Amino acid sequence: MRHLIISFKSRNSLYSFIKIARQQGISVSIINTPRSISISCGLSAKSDFRFYKNIVNIIRQTQLNGFLGIYSIEKLATHEQVQKLY
Repeated sequence: MRHLIISFKSRNSLYSFIKIARQQGISVSIINTPRSISISCGLSAKSDFRFYKNIVNIIRQTQLNGFLGIYSIEKLATHEQVQKLY
């Protein structure tokens, strides 16, 4: 299964993103940032990959301070594959 992890430098930016995303009907949750992406405040947003274009639009339009990146995480049989998308 493939998910998106949206990472921020600060929790305030994360919470602002969560609020905007939910207002636009995007299903997001707050998770501990995976170790493979451990460059953030410790928390990140997680969403389904099908919302990628919508999430990129939010990031571009709002220009949230502290945005670090959007990552794809796919769980494979033996490991997780992580790729920075944006």
